[in-house]
Amino acid sequence: MLEKERFLAIKKLANDIRNDNDKIFDSFAKLSYDKAINAKEKFINSVITNMNIDFSDGEQGREEKQIFRANLLIPDDQEFFDSYSNDKNIRSLMNKYVVNIEDVMSKITELNVYSKYIEEAKKESKNPSFVDEMVKISPKEAESLLDEIDSLSSVMDDLEIPKEENEASSEPETAMVNEEEFNDSFDDITSAVSDFVASYDDMQEEIKGKDEKINSLKAQLEDLKSINRNLESVNKDIETLKKENEALAATNKKLEIKLAKSAEILNKIYKSISKK
Repeated sequence: MLEKERFLAIKKLANDIRNDNDKIFDSFAKLSYDKAINAKEKFINSVITNMNIDFSDGEQGREEKQIFRANLLIPDDQEFFDSYSNDKNIRSLMNKYVVNIEDVMSKITELNVYSKYIEEAKKESKNPSFVDEMVKISPKEAESLLDEIDSLSSVMDDLEIPKEENEASSEPETAMVNEEEFNDSFDDITSAVSDFVASYDDMQEEIKGKDEKINSLKAQLEDLKSINRNLESVNKDIETLKKENEALAATNKKLEIKLAKSAEILNKIYKSISKK
C-alpha cells in the first residue's frame, strides 16, 4: 500500500494529464473497442516515456503504475463508484469505459483500499492544506514532487523505526476503526474479485464456444473444398469423354459411309453374277 502523499501525487498527475488531453480521449470514443484499447495503450506508454515518469521498483512500482493508468483512463471516482454500485458486471464496466479487465480491477481496488485517503483529501481540500497546494501545481511540478516523496520514503525506511513504536503511538480506538475499515475493504475486494473471476470464466466459456464453432466451420469448409476439387476433376473427365465421344462418333460416321458404299458395291457384283 502506498503512502498517502505519494498516492495523491500520482492520482493528481494522472488526472491533470487526462484533463490536458480530453480531445485525444474524445477521438478514442469514435474508434471500435479493440482499436480504442490499442490507441489508449500507446498513449499511456508515450506519456510515461515522454514525461520520464519514474515509478518505484518492484511491487510498489507496479501498484503505482496501475493507479496511474486507472486514474488516467477512469478519472471520475464518483461516477465509476455509482456505475459499479448499480452494475457489478466487470464486462459491462469494461465496455462502458473501453478499458481492459486489469484497469477496471485496479480502479475497484483503489476505491476500496485508498478510500480513506480519498475521503481525507476531500475534507482537507476545504482548508489550506497539502491537497490545496496539489491542486495548484502543474503536472511537471507534480512529477518533481513524486521524486521528492520517493526520496523521503527512502530516508524513512533507513531510519528503521520499530514497528511496536508506531503501533504504540496510535490510539486504541483509531486502530479499531482502521481494522474494521480494512475488513470492509477486504470484503469488497473479495466480492469484486469473485465477480471478476465469474466474468472471466463466462468470457472463457464464450471464447471456447466460438472456437469450437470456428473449428467446425473450418472442417466444413475443408469438406466443401474437397468436394469442389472432386467436382472439378469430374468435370475435366466429362470434358475429356465428350471429346473422345465426338471423335468416336466422327469415326463411326466414316465407317458407316464406307460400309454403305461396300454394301452397294457387293450388291452390284451379286446382281451381275446372277444375270450370267
